[in-house]
Amino acid sequence: MNKFVVLTLTSILLAGSHIAEAEDLVIVDWEQTRFNELDTNKNGALDNIEFRGTTRDWMTKAGLSEEKQIKQTNNKFKNYDANKDNNVTLEEFVITQRMNNARVKENKASANNKQAAKKPANNHADSLLQIGDIAPYYLGTDKDGNKVNVDELKGKIVVVSFWVSWCKPCKTGLGILENLQNKIGRDFLQVVAINYKESHRSYNKLKKQLSAMNLTLTHDKRGTISKKYGVEKAPHLFIIGKDGRIIFMESKYNNTPVNAIVEVLKKELTS
Repeated sequence: MNKFVVLTLTSILLAGSHIAEAEDLVIVDWEQTRFNELDTNKNGALDNIEFRGTTRDWMTKAGLSEEKQIKQTNNKFKNYDANKDNNVTLEEFVITQRMNNARVKENKASANNKQAAKKPANNHADSLLQIGDIAPYYLGTDKDGNKVNVDELKGKIVVVSFWVSWCKPCKTGLGILENLQNKIGRDFLQVVAINYKESHRSYNKLKKQLSAMNLTLTHDKRGTISKKYGVEKAPHLFIIGKDGRIIFMESKYNNTPVNAIVEVLKKELTS
């Protein structure tokens, strides 16, 4: 396994949603204000001393010793410092902060769901496939008219995303998946984005709009591909391992589960 690929995945995971948001990051006023308050040197980056301002108040109130405060804050600083240059930029600060907030919300929601559940939930009840199943081989035809088959992609990881144009999480997800593919390389990972049941006319317009994207686009007008995958709505995402078997699938999300996807990819690429 290429060590660079493993390191790239690790950096993606540490950066969290950085891969999803870096290009179109919109920083709101309160985020800029908070960063400016911490940036006492006014150089546009936080060193580890300035970064103490993110933890000093609550750690002091919690009664932590100075030694523990420094140790825990330094660990937090390393998490924010995605570029590993001993400085946290505004972008790193905002992205990691958002990632941490999202993780807290996700953990709370997960805990609430576990408490409310009377029996184990089946997140894939609407799918015919289960983890470990051999993936249906046919994924449609690409923009050049070539058939896209899982069998011909064995040895690579294949991400299959069913999407529709009016679904915001779907469209956002395409950009995230493209970034992942570009970071890891098509020799290791290929994304196949399957348009779900839209008309030929609409799909042809969408192909032109998305022509600059480095993705394999196919069209499931009649729903024959989605039927074999047990897909009844979009978004619906599958990850197919190097041996052609399903290793991940998810459909109940409003935001593409980047961290979960990266974890799966990292495990599969290093196996």
